[in-house]
Parts: sequence; structure tokens; C-alpha cells
Amino acid sequence: MRRNRYVDENGNPINYGFEGKKPLLNFFFIFSIIIPLILIGLIIYTVVNNNYCHGIYDKIKEASYNYLDDNKKLPENEGDYTTVQMDELYEHSYITKGQTANKKCTGKVKITKYEDDYIYTLDVNNCDKCSVNKRYKNWSSESNYYNSGKTIVDVVPYYNIYDRQVGVTEWSDYYDEEELTKKVSKYGVRLPKDKDEMPEEPEGSEIVEVQKEERTFYSYSDKSWKWYDIVGDYSDFYSEQPSGYDYKDEDTQKYTEYTNYSLNYPEEHDYRDIRRERGYKFYYVDENGEKVYANNGNYTVEDDVDLDVYTERDEETATMYSYRDKVWRWYNGQKREYSSYRKTQSEDYPYRDEELYSLDSYSSWSESSSLTPENESYRVEQTKVMTRYRYVYEILSLKILDENLTKKEFEKTTNMTLDEVRNNENYKLEVTYKFKYRDAK
Repeated sequence: MRRNRYVDENGNPINYGFEGKKPLLNFFFIFSIIIPLILIGLIIYTVVNNNYCHGIYDKIKEASYNYLDDNKKLPENEGDYTTVQMDELYEHSYITKGQTANKKCTGKVKITKYEDDYIYTLDVNNCDKCSVNKRYKNWSSESNYYNSGKTIVDVVPYYNIYDRQVGVTEWSDYYDEEELTKKVSKYGVRLPKDKDEMPEEPEGSEIVEVQKEERTFYSYSDKSWKWYDIVGDYSDFYSEQPSGYDYKDEDTQKYTEYTNYSLNYPEEHDYRDIRRERGYKFYYVDENGEKVYANNGNYTVEDDVDLDVYTERDEETATMYSYRDKVWRWYNGQKREYSSYRKTQSEDYPYRDEELYSLDSYSSWSESSSLTPENESYRVEQTKVMTRYRYVYEILSLKILDENLTKKEFEKTTNMTLDEVRNNENYKLEVTYKFKYRDAK
């Protein structure tokens, strides 16, 4: 007989109302609400604990570095390592129990020199829930890949060796400050902007050092003055007649220096020379893509900005002005007689006007000074330091060892210590690395 789908096996009607569906609704409530909340809680708990423990680990790393740095025990060569006991850090107050879960953690920190940085291998325990043995599994097998995101990492250096020939190139020409780059090169010195002018190293070689030699160079100019016959009653230099003086001495005419450029058009005078230039807003783009302007973003003429730094400019321009004035000495009574420009006095013109002078063109640069007791009264000398360079290069053989070896294997095979190899310029030591990790439990 076909059963009615609305009754049970005993013929009783099945209740499909709310009460009948309640067990099913409870199941869905637990599945869709309670379980996700539990999972979210576990995730939050894990994140909080991780941040808490990583904070402690960071303090231990910092304390280890500072302790070794202060005591000049940091490893200096790639692959070398130094171990610090936690007891030392507490004893010398580089870390306190308050920084490590209010406990005096035990264990050690291994610091290995890796390229230009350090890798910290933590083996610290008695740190409550942050103890490494509680949080992390055993070491993995060695890997060629360095995962800097892992918390517990150990680095294993391997070594090989090359025969090495060292040579030097010839010296370059001398370069002055303006011909050098602003940034220091990877060799620790500033190099010429035009690298094509540098000496060439042999094909197949590698530059290991740049040597530089500095030398002072000299250039001179001879100074001449106008000399006059009598002292007289003379003023300073003015463009317009000063109070108390009747006459202008045309023989004393000279120009003032040009003023700085300005957006303001200067007042016009018959003794004033005005020049015009285009002004721009110069800038460069920094590593964040932001414009960095010269002169606080004000308009500037090209001659007043370092174009090696501020390489770009906005399209907008403005006319800028600079001026200089003619000036004279003014006098009362008898007028002086002035000579032409000359270096030394004469019997007819014993007095020198210090403000009326001219300079010859400067000589070419020389490696020796031309200043002598005989000419020092009128000769002006300027100096500058110039630098020349040469490369130190190396040429390497093929690797001597068939495979890279650990320190112990290497020293046994070569019958030399690592320091002996490093200090022998006939050899080149190569360091490669493998890594081990402890994953979280």
C-alpha cells in the first residue's frame, strides 16, 4: 500500500510547522554562525600571538646586534657567524625580562653575515608561549632558496676557490669637482660623469677596486689698479651726487655687480643697465614620483640652478630682471690725476685706488704654483683639487674544486683556512648559501 507522505509509519500526521523544523534550523544556525565565529576567533588569537611573539623576537635580534656591535664582535666576512647567549644579553642589560614575556629566556642567537646583511637564527626557550621549541617544528632539509618571510631561518655557507690574477690599469686624466657624479659609486668613490674617458680593463676581467689620486692645481691672474697723485677730498662710489660733494670724477667710473634676478622690473636710470632672462620652475622627480622644486618652486634662471640635479622644468615661464649701475667717486677742490691700470706704483702716481682694479684672464691650470715674493703684491692665485682614477681588476680561473664545500670540508681539502685564502691575493674565495627553516606547529 502506498504511504501518505504527510503521516508517519504509525499513521500519525507529521507536523511540518516551525516546531517540526526546529532541529534542522538549529543545525544550520550552528553551521553558519557559531562555527565561523569560532574560526574567526582562532584566527584572531593566532594573529595576536604571532604579533606578540614576533615583537619579542625582534627585541632579541636588536639586542643581539647592539651587543655585538658595541663589543666589535659582529662577523665581518660573508658566511662567518657569531653566537650570543641570552644570559649575556640580560647580564649586560641589552634586554630585560620585561621585554621577553616577563621571563628570563634561555638559549642563544646565531648571527651570520649574509651578503651585505645579517641573518638571525633564534634558538630561545623559556619564553612562555613564544619559546621556539613550543611554536616550531624540527628543521627542514637544506634549500637553495632564501625565504626572508620565515621567522626561524638558519643559513649554511658553502665555499669554493679560484686562482686569481690582479692587475691595474693606467691612470685617467684629472677631473675637477664639476666633472664628477653627485652619487658615490659602488666602489666607494665618485666617478667622472663621462665614463668613456676612464681607462679600459682587459676583456674577461672584473673590476674589484677604483683607486683615486688627488692633486692640487693652480691658476693665476694678475691684478692691476688705477693709481693717483694726491689724496684730495674724495667720496665713496655713488651713481648720483652725494650730499657734500660738488663734482663727479669721470676717471673713476666703474660698474656695480649685477643684482639677483627678480620678477620685478627695476626703476630705469640713465646710469643703469638692465638685462632680461627667461625664468623657469626647475624640478626633479624623486623615488616616490613626487616633484622636488629648486628655489622653493620660485622662478629661476638657468645660471642659478644646478641642472645636473634639477633636470626638468615646467612649461610656464616668466621674464626676470637683473641690473647693474655705473658709479663714480665725487670730490671737492682739486681733482686727482689717475694713471691707466697698472700693477705697481710709479713716482708720479704713488697712491693706489683699491676699488678701481681689473683682473687679467686666469691662466690655464698647472700642477705648480706661480706665486713668488716678487709678484705676490699683484698676483691672485686660485686652487682646486682634481682627481684621477685607475681600476684594480682581477682575472679568475675556473673553479678549482669540483663542488662547493662546507667550511670544515673546504679547509681540510685545501689545507688552508678561510682567512688564509682571503688574505692571499692569488686566490678568490666564493661563498654560496643554503637555508633551513622551522615551520610553525
